[in-house]
Amino acid sequence: MGALLFLGAWGVAMASEDKSEKQGDVPKVVAKVNGKSISGEEYKKLFKQMEASQAQQGPGGQVPDPKALKEQVMDRLITIEVLSQRAEELKIKPDPKELDQKMEEIKQNVGGEEALKEALKAHGISLQELRADVQRSMSIQKLLDQEVFEKVTVDKAEAKGFYDSNPQVFRIPEQVRARHIVIRVKQGASEQEKKQARAEIEKAAERIKKGEPFENVAREISQDGSAQKGGDLGYFSRGQMVPEFENVAFSLEKGKVSPVVETQFGYHLIKVEDKREARTLGFEEVEPKIEEFLRQKKGEESLRVYVNGLKSQAKIERASF
Repeated sequence: MGALLFLGAWGVAMASEDKSEKQGDVPKVVAKVNGKSISGEEYKKLFKQMEASQAQQGPGGQVPDPKALKEQVMDRLITIEVLSQRAEELKIKPDPKELDQKMEEIKQNVGGEEALKEALKAHGISLQELRADVQRSMSIQKLLDQEVFEKVTVDKAEAKGFYDSNPQVFRIPEQVRARHIVIRVKQGASEQEKKQARAEIEKAAERIKKGEPFENVAREISQDGSAQKGGDLGYFSRGQMVPEFENVAFSLEKGKVSPVVETQFGYHLIKVEDKREARTLGFEEVEPKIEEFLRQKKGEESLRVYVNGLKSQAKIERASF
């Protein structure tokens, strides 16, 4: 199990081995599940991995509360063990070819064979240990698919009930698809710099009036990332653009080009390509997504019940530390 605790999502990212983390005095065995030990080394490795992950996700990179994290780590270790034992009991394990394929994916994710060897060496993990951990994880996934997720069903009546009860979820606001050309003006620009930028955008407007395609002019002179797409901004709804830009875009007729518009970013020309009225998506349009959402929600609840059931039947001993 130890290797995966270091390799995270099967070799996508390595966990830190910072020795300064304060985990308290961790015993050699932190728990037993049906007589099978979970080592303190496994605990420390997973603690570091989860601590680093939570710190990245938290506000301002704050370090999570050690006591709460300890409980999360212990719960995960015990959960993995009861699931692993259940998979062994049912003789569920991946096909050797599937395991080989997963190992190859891991190798590619970390940058190739040499990169994987270096990573494993740095953390004191053998390739055999990694393979055993991957096999265990795949066995658990197969177990959950067979015992939990494949048994979850959602019928049309459930999906329709969710649709009817949550109309706000399926409302799409009015949208505009627009192109623009922007000549940027930096904050604190001098009057002369503003005058030059204004003159440049007005020259672009004249070119368009004389018949040059808007998108061609945008590709040539526009000063943002949309230039390579001919200034295409795609569809957007109210609240996604700065007010000066948005007000003009939503008031323009389809196919029309605006006068020069000034925003905090500089000077713009806007062309409206299409407009979509506000509407509510029909049930048939969203039925598959609703079913998938409900299936996932029911699957999470079924998984919780399944794991708690296994834990209630297991003999679990936890060390005090």
